[in-house]
Amino acid sequence: MASTALPLNPTHLSSPGTQISDSPSPPSLSLLSRCATLSQLKQIQANTIKTHLQNHAPTLSKLASFCSLSLPEHIEYAQQLFDQIPEPNTVLFNTLIRSYSRSHTPIQAINLFVKMLTNNIQPDNYTFPSILKACAMASALEEGRALHCHCIKLELDSNIFVQPTLIRMYADCGAIESAQKVFNATMKGRSVVLYNSMITAYVQRSRPNEALALFREMQAHNTPPNDVTVLSVLSACSLLGAVDLGKWVHEFVKKNGLDMFVKVNTALIDMYAKCGSIEDAKMVFEKMPFRDTQAWSAMIVAFAIHGQGEDALTLFRKMETERIKPDDITFLGVLYACSHTGLIDEGRRYSLLR
Repeated sequence: MASTALPLNPTHLSSPGTQISDSPSPPSLSLLSRCATLSQLKQIQANTIKTHLQNHAPTLSKLASFCSLSLPEHIEYAQQLFDQIPEPNTVLFNTLIRSYSRSHTPIQAINLFVKMLTNNIQPDNYTFPSILKACAMASALEEGRALHCHCIKLELDSNIFVQPTLIRMYADCGAIESAQKVFNATMKGRSVVLYNSMITAYVQRSRPNEALALFREMQAHNTPPNDVTVLSVLSACSLLGAVDLGKWVHEFVKKNGLDMFVKVNTALIDMYAKCGSIEDAKMVFEKMPFRDTQAWSAMIVAFAIHGQGEDALTLFRKMETERIKPDDITFLGVLYACSHTGLIDEGRRYSLLR
């Protein structure tokens, strides 16, 4: 489908009160908020050339920032715009680094950080969370350690935004002991975010006992858990098969109103299924006020792993009736159900749907 052209005609640009030649940036930049495609962004950029502002640093900065944040799938184009700016500032570097940290090429964020230092641009507390996330995604442990040293040098290692990302970076790179050291260095005033980072790190590294011990410490220190805490704690219960503790967490969820979160209910379904309590999983599913694809998939998989293939397929048909789009996990559960109940023809038919 062809993209819609933005109204960049001379009549629009020469509206009353607008003096293009005297403006520090073209009036077309006001249309950035309406820009939805790269083609439309290029129209605006073309207008900057027409108004002789193609080398105007503030204008290029706005274009590059908008592209990296609002059109992240075109991060390479944002980089091209960025490269034309003679003296990019910290904010612009941070913006592009953050976009790369969320992209399929996180290593580029690290390269950009190196360029930042080479140009004597001082990183700040907004730089490090993004660049550490990029290191985690790229499994760049040595680069992450070097960044940790930078944080210490700049006295940012105790920053409330930097600490959790340091923990996550070390955990994602397999250095759980280093993550522990970062966490242990924050004995006072630990926030729920910091606890969540360490609990999640333990769960990711299959250390559920440590995760649950930290959850108990959290309660002892009167730090209220949130939905993110509960998701990790339920995962720990699943790893241990600790259904009694899982039921206690379920009561905690209901008491604190966390059962309003779809992801929490989905985690409860998964926990009960993995702990052998399919009826409890079914009860949670049936009481959910809203179910997304992940919730339906979790219940289908729960039926399948408990040998209730017919129930899994019945639920899948109901999912289709309610026009909920299945995903890979859904079909995995369906095929698993077919294989366990000997429904070869059904399995073939569902595999063709995928």
